[in-house]
This record gives sequence, structure tokens and C-alpha cells, in this order.
Amino acid sequence: MREATEFERALSKFYGTEELEALQQAVVGIFGAGGLGSNCAVSLARSGVTHFIVADFDVVELGNLNRQYFFPHHVGQYKVDALRDILLQINPAIEVTVYKEQLTAQTIPQIYSKAHILVEAFDGVDAKQMFFESTLEMKQPKVMVSGLAGIGNSDAIRIQALGDSMYMVGDGVSGIDTYPPFAPKVAIAANKEADIVLSLILGRPIV
Repeated sequence: MREATEFERALSKFYGTEELEALQQAVVGIFGAGGLGSNCAVSLARSGVTHFIVADFDVVELGNLNRQYFFPHHVGQYKVDALRDILLQINPAIEVTVYKEQLTAQTIPQIYSKAHILVEAFDGVDAKQMFFESTLEMKQPKVMVSGLAGIGNSDAIRIQALGDSMYMVGDGVSGIDTYPPFAPKVAIAANKEADIVLSLILGRPIV
């Protein structure tokens, strides 16, 4: 067993030994490294998760910085590379498997076969539908988002359990095709996704 990092030793005051081990053994698969994916991953890393699988073909642009967990020096970098660097700054023991490609229904089962939990972090409705359809036969618990755009009424962003292994975060109506995305509500939704993941790993109530 590897030696704990200084960050992990500091985390030990928040968790029991078995809980910390569970967080370190879990593999979280994140679909997209934009506003939802980057914020969710950072919160999970700060909470003790050390294994990620992240896929995104896009690069960081200045227009992303209003809601995505990136900084001006990341502009032009692949989002997955920039996110991996950020996570490693939080905890050098983190392992991130990255894919710089556009996900398809055919590639998703193979790329995320080793993930224990699947986190949808797409912007578009079509991509979200692809996630839903292409992961139906996958046994892992799944977390999705629907409705997080605009400003105000953030209490409408809620968590719903859809069956035994699917969880939906959002208000269900405020899509980015109607309202622009802003940091506060994107971060709220992303952190609710992260909280669901932590609850699943640690066996805590979700809703």
C-alpha cells in the first residue's frame, strides 16, 4: 500500500480509515470536462477520491472561464489535460485516465468499463440522451443533470432518484439552449452530482 500524501493525512480527520479507503479505491467516470465535469471532479478530489476516468475532445476557451474550473493559462489546452493538472495540484496521488475524443454510443461502454460510478456532465440534450441510452445496459450507478442554466431560483435544483441506480440533478426546465449558463447554478448542480457520488461510495442517504 502506498504512503499517504500530506493532503490525505489532513483528510483523515474527516473520515474513518475504512471510509477513506473506500474513497481511494472508487473509480469515478466523468463524461465531459466542462462546467459540470470540471467542478464535480475538483469537489470529489478535495473529498478524497483519487481515481478518475474523464473524456472530452474540447479545448479550454476564454468563454469557458465564466463557469468552468479553469484559469486563463489553461486556454488552448485540452480540457482533460488542464483538469488533470488541477486535480494533481490538490492531491499528487490522484490518477486520471483521460480520453481526448468525442464519446459515442459505441465507445462509452469500453472507455468506462472500469468505472464504479458514471457521471454525466454534458451540455447538450443530444449528448445527454446518448449517455442515457448507451449506459442502460451498464450496471454502475448513474448521475445526470437536467436544468441548471440562468440566474436565480437556484433552490429549484433538486435531486431525484429514478429507479434504484439513476439520479437526476436539476430543475428540469432551464436548459442552456434557452438561458446562458452561469457559474453559480452550474457549480450547484456539479456539487450535487459530487455529493451523490460521495454518498454512493460511503453508503449515505441521497434523497
